[in-house]
Amino acid sequence: MVLVISGPSGVGKDTVWKTAASCLPSFSRAITCTTRTRREHEVEGRDYYFVSQDEFERMIDEDELIEWARVHGNCYGIPQKSVFERINAGLDVVCVIDVQGALRIRRIFPTATLVFIKPPQGRESEVLATRIQSRSEVDPSELQTRLQTATWEMSQVHLYDYEIVNDDLERAANELCEVIAREKERRLAPA
Repeated sequence: MVLVISGPSGVGKDTVWKTAASCLPSFSRAITCTTRTRREHEVEGRDYYFVSQDEFERMIDEDELIEWARVHGNCYGIPQKSVFERINAGLDVVCVIDVQGALRIRRIFPTATLVFIKPPQGRESEVLATRIQSRSEVDPSELQTRLQTATWEMSQVHLYDYEIVNDDLERAANELCEVIAREKERRLAPA
C-alpha cells in the first residue's frame, strides 16, 4: 500500500505521521531529498537527504525522482529507490509530501491512499503562522508566501480520499490509524 500524507506547511504532517507510526508497523517512510538547509533537530537520512541544488538537478536529469517540486524557494523530491526498495521488501510506503507531489504519486500509483491533514477550522492562518514561525526563522514575506500557498493547498482537499483535522495530535494520529485499518480491510475483502 502506498499512503500519501499531505497538507499545508506548518499543519503537522510529520508530527501526525510520527505519532501514528507505532500503530502502523508495516509502513516505512520514503525519505525525501531537499535542497533546503537542515534544521537543528533534523538527521540526514532519517528526516531528509540534504543535497545541493546541482545534485538535485542531476537527479531530475537522470530521472531518479518519482516526484519533485519547488516549494518556497527550495526543491523537494522522493528518490524512486526510496519507494521501490520498500515496496520490493514487502513494506507499505508512506510519503509525507506537499499537494503537488501527492497528485504526481496518484498518477504513478492510482491505488495510493491520499490523506490531507488540515489545521483547526476557523483558525487556519493563525495556527499555521504560529507553527511555521516556531520551527525556524521565517521572514514576513516568506511567511506570507507560505500562507498563500496553504490557501491554494487547502482548496485541493477534494482530490484526497480522507481529511483529518489536526486540532488534537493524539486524536489525529488515531484517526490516521483507523483510516489505514479501514483501507487495508477494504483491499483484503473479496470482490
